[in-house]
Amino acid sequence: MSDQNKSIYEQRIAEIKQLLENYELDAIIVNHDDEYLSYELNESQERIKYISGFSGSAGYVVITANPKEELSNSGIDVTSSKDGHKYHASKGNAVFVDGRYVVQVKEQISSELFDNYDFSKLSVEDYLSQVLNKNAKIGIDMNCISYKEYLKIKDTLEANNMELVQTNGNLVDKIWFDKPEEVISPIEIFNDEYNGCPSPKKRQEIAQYLRDHELDATVICDPESICWLLNIRGNDRKCLPIINCKMVAYSNEALEWYINQAHFVGDDIEDMLQEHVGHVDIFPEERFDEVLDRLCQSSCSVLVDPDSTNAHTMMHLYEGGAKVVEDIGVCLLPKAKKNHIEIAGEYKAHIKDGIAMCRFLSWLDNLTKLDIPVENDEAFTRRVEDTTELDLANRALSFRKVEEGFIGLSFDTISALGPNAAMCHYNHENVAEPRALGHDSIYLIDSGAHFNEGTTDITRTILVSPHISDEIRKMYTTVLKSHIALASLIFPSGTSGMQIDAIARRPLWDLGLDYAHGTGHGVGHVLSVHEGPQNISSKRSLVPLEPGMVISCEPGFYKEGEYGIRLENLLVVIPCTKPGMQHMLCFSPLTLVPFDNRLIIKELLSQKEIDYLNNYHQNVNNVIAAAGTSLTEDELNWLNKATATI
Repeated sequence: MSDQNKSIYEQRIAEIKQLLENYELDAIIVNHDDEYLSYELNESQERIKYISGFSGSAGYVVITANPKEELSNSGIDVTSSKDGHKYHASKGNAVFVDGRYVVQVKEQISSELFDNYDFSKLSVEDYLSQVLNKNAKIGIDMNCISYKEYLKIKDTLEANNMELVQTNGNLVDKIWFDKPEEVISPIEIFNDEYNGCPSPKKRQEIAQYLRDHELDATVICDPESICWLLNIRGNDRKCLPIINCKMVAYSNEALEWYINQAHFVGDDIEDMLQEHVGHVDIFPEERFDEVLDRLCQSSCSVLVDPDSTNAHTMMHLYEGGAKVVEDIGVCLLPKAKKNHIEIAGEYKAHIKDGIAMCRFLSWLDNLTKLDIPVENDEAFTRRVEDTTELDLANRALSFRKVEEGFIGLSFDTISALGPNAAMCHYNHENVAEPRALGHDSIYLIDSGAHFNEGTTDITRTILVSPHISDEIRKMYTTVLKSHIALASLIFPSGTSGMQIDAIARRPLWDLGLDYAHGTGHGVGHVLSVHEGPQNISSKRSLVPLEPGMVISCEPGFYKEGEYGIRLENLLVVIPCTKPGMQHMLCFSPLTLVPFDNRLIIKELLSQKEIDYLNNYHQNVNNVIAAAGTSLTEDELNWLNKATATI
């Protein structure tokens, strides 16, 4: 971080500390999420980025005004209650991130202003309990943290004679005078030809669920669930086609929708909504607390998902006397289990995405021309014309944009060369100068798109240099083995992601290695590319995988400061069709893009793995060649070569 940027964050920290003094607080916790607990934020909600420089999609910042005296002298060793390890603290300010960002955070924050920790090893509450004096008061915005996380932090602090205090608004907003405007986009109808289930039927099923469980209502604070329920979409979030809003659904099928009225653009939108969803009572979003009061006054039995509902809402209901039932959100499982129209759409979307990505990879191979010898490295650098990570990301986007029904990217493209690929969620837009081709052996691109029919997410690691080490080829092959191990799995009904996560990690574990992120996440249907409740991870992935769920398979390996490898396909859970195995489940690949055979050490693959790869590539060739009428002869020749049998 430059001295100029450091001084900016130093000033912002000083302004926060002044507020802490004014409010008689000893510290503040700033969570990454917004009031909807979404990690896919617009710039106007990137509070952690504003006060620290860290731009990842998860984390906390802690700023202390009155730490223990020894912290500013020689520092303090903080002991983790998770593993007993000690972590040194010396700054009084800290950034906490998960395993995906342990490299990135060091690049983005000033080490003179902040300590940084992996919160899976050292928790925020453990840190605060040891760097502050007894009876300390710690501020937090309860609108921007889940109830479960709030309770976890609160209970630990109280056990150490400290108090977690609700702040009046978010303190970061009080110093953020040039904060960008909120995005308020028009409501768009998501037609039944794409969603496969009309909204009135969905609300009937939700109401029946509530009646079956003797519940009066459910509070929904997750905009994705509301957009799914109403079959609408919007553009309130970058790369996430949703409308920010909240809702209460009742057991008699009534819906109360709390939304900014500015979303209703056009004279006929309310008539269209009435025809599309039926009658809905619409209120300004700022009146949402009023319906919470009514639920409390009526002593209603209310289902609330503690993972997707902020602490303010939950505490309002509990303290007001509502009969709160904590459970998974009523829309989450129906949304995750795609119907046959949605699945058919996903296949169509992935054909379009496959064509676009094959054209991109053909173009990239034509740029590098690795099959044509060069005199020296300087000559090769001239050949690739200083093409940067930004140029590569834009080129991939250009091929997607021409596909019919393209809506937009499903997340910011991760376009990473060499050491940048060792940062799992690297973004070339956050660096002063994107890295250029000509200096690194491999290139990682993790990208995806929303089409009318579905949502895509794919990662490929590509050879981009005439020089490649045996180590990189070995690690690429190992990651491919990990991918195939999971993608080819047959498993019984009722199996959760936690039960199968180790299967993907086994080839890396055999080498004493691992990766610090989940193996797979759910993917929404023209909604969030990171959808729950299904995922594949060693933590908190207990929801059974069911037919119709779409999930990623993305093992990886990262060598800090040198390179990163990740190989990702999207898979859909289907009943197994093998004779005698129809009672089991398996995965069907949606993604239709070749892996880079040039990076494979064939001798490290078993015959079963070779057969899987050859069959996958043959299917890619068959589908893309037949559907890709826009492919040129050169692109078809590239496809044939890239999918050749090994």
